[in-house]
Amino acid sequence: MYTRLLLESLRRGTRRKLLAVSAVALGTFGATALAEVMLASGDRLAAEMSSYGANLELVPAAGRQTLAVADLPTIRKIFWRNNIVALAPFEDVRVRLQPGSPAETVAPLVGTWFDHDLEGGWRTGLPRVRPTLRVAGRWPHDDVSQTTEIALGRRLAARLGVSPGAEIRVRLGGEETVFQVVGLLTSGGDEEEQAFAPLAAVQRLAGLAGRFTRAEVFALTNPEAQNHRDPKSMTPKEYDAWYCTAYPSSVAFQLGEAVPGSTARVMRGITAATADVLGKLQGVLAALAVVALIGAAVGVTAAMTATVLERRLEAGLLVAIGAPRAHVVLFFLSEAALLGLLGGLAGGAAGLAGGRLLGSGALGVAVPWMPQLLPFAALLGLLVAAVASLLPVVRALELYPAEILKKATA
Repeated sequence: MYTRLLLESLRRGTRRKLLAVSAVALGTFGATALAEVMLASGDRLAAEMSSYGANLELVPAAGRQTLAVADLPTIRKIFWRNNIVALAPFEDVRVRLQPGSPAETVAPLVGTWFDHDLEGGWRTGLPRVRPTLRVAGRWPHDDVSQTTEIALGRRLAARLGVSPGAEIRVRLGGEETVFQVVGLLTSGGDEEEQAFAPLAAVQRLAGLAGRFTRAEVFALTNPEAQNHRDPKSMTPKEYDAWYCTAYPSSVAFQLGEAVPGSTARVMRGITAATADVLGKLQGVLAALAVVALIGAAVGVTAAMTATVLERRLEAGLLVAIGAPRAHVVLFFLSEAALLGLLGGLAGGAAGLAGGRLLGSGALGVAVPWMPQLLPFAALLGLLVAAVASLLPVVRALELYPAEILKKATA
């Protein structure tokens, strides 16, 4: 009987019911589309933010001065190896450029990789670790068996008065090497006052064959609070969850384990900025979703208020013949819930398509289909409709049956 009354009620007053369904559909459409974009774009946006610089640094442990280049391939064997986008070892020395000439200058010479095959086709180097660097000309070749090449910072090259194609002499102590300039570097930072050469050439000049003093690592990581806990203070369950999550601190911990005699540390300036921006972006998307749902609730409240006022006589008769008020309230709320469920399904389905368009058009993110969001959209529509209908239904039935009938027939 209850189901029959409910279906008959849904069949009547279709205009107001369509208004309620449309309000819920619009609200869940916005919430579903924003949720889909937020879930799909997190990794992509994190990668874009992180690409402005390496977020991890590998340095010698206490009591050591250098690390072995031969140990770097072990990085490709850690748990989060697929999250390591690039790495580059560095050997920094201060040298004399063009010694004995009027343009003689003392400047940092940085030895590193440019396009190095670390392990079976995995190529890495400075351009991948610092993708914001721009070079006029080209980067030096890592092969030093023939001509040894160098790239100069733009301001350093201006002081020396050299350009790509010129040769430059470099002296460190009693060792001197002639380099061919192949590129001018522009960064807007300290790199414009530095010279960059193949790691093997700088190692030979400094007498440190096969060694380096630090390495920068660019890894895809999840945002992490700056005051993370010490792994030693974690319970086994907490440690497993932390170790198996791509936090900057957990990836750094594994890097330190992989390379003997090293310590990996997080470059907090970059990771903190990434976490801050992503957190604010997610907050904005969540706020927009809440605003959309509030708008849907207002629309449902207006539609249900009009429906209840229109059907006060019916409600009064039900109460007058002995139906408990709670059952009458439940009847109207069931009707609103069914309308909300229908609107949630419609809005969720449209939101899945809208999220893909929003992601590709506004953020350049390829958003995959996420049908698992559809049940949540339907449940969200049901809850919004039921909660928004509760107040007008309860207030309409606050009066005694006789008063309800009197007002309904007035």
